[in-house]
Amino acid sequence: MPDATAPVIAAIARAQEDLQDALAELDALHVVQADALAVARHALHNYLALSSMTLDVVVRDLGTAADPLILSWLRGLQHVTDLMAQTVRRLGVTPTLEPEHLEFEHVNLALGVARVCNFFERKAAHKHQRLTVEAPATVPAVWTDRAAVATVLTNLLSNAIKFSPPGTAIRVTLEGDAHGVTCAAQDEGPGVSAAEQAQLFQRGARLSPQPTHGESSHGYGLVVAKELIDLVGGSLWCESTPGQGATFAFRLPIEPARA
Repeated sequence: MPDATAPVIAAIARAQEDLQDALAELDALHVVQADALAVARHALHNYLALSSMTLDVVVRDLGTAADPLILSWLRGLQHVTDLMAQTVRRLGVTPTLEPEHLEFEHVNLALGVARVCNFFERKAAHKHQRLTVEAPATVPAVWTDRAAVATVLTNLLSNAIKFSPPGTAIRVTLEGDAHGVTCAAQDEGPGVSAAEQAQLFQRGARLSPQPTHGESSHGYGLVVAKELIDLVGGSLWCESTPGQGATFAFRLPIEPARA
């Protein structure tokens, strides 16, 4: 299907070129604050993961002629690439992401959550974990940036898989009302103490529970998630009792904030 694959190939090529430009900018930076560099690098890793998920969807849908869904994912790929470049430009300087860097629209959160969870089901299966999604039949659309929200959920699920032992379950739930939608990821890991919960979203925070496969336990991913949630006008929090797992949840509005 050359007509369907041509725009996909072109989009992937542009994404690769933008990534090479971003890496070149990174190499050109000589003096940066180590902590800020670590946070930005983690953010870049998350955006790359989103690009991978987008490509998975495109490949799966290429059996038919291009349709609005495929075009939507391609635009998402381009947007994530833009976010990667913006992140690299932030390295070692004071300015951070601003709302104007995002693309706000009404987003079907239930569909987006299902797609991200579908991607992480394979990662959970590698650790013999079970990942489930529970949502009502109807969930209101939220006013947000779809790539930002996917990045937040990517961080939460990555941590849940990382810190939970094999054979446990990770449960993702959605609940909506007249004002917003809440998405929660609950695991059966070691949990987080009250003292650690107070530091979770601070740069360089280190959790006492250790990842089960030796990954880094720095809290850079949660810093990135908190930054994005604040930018889209939402909230992010943790509920946990040591020894009884942890629940990380975020809430997004269904309407734009009024000035």
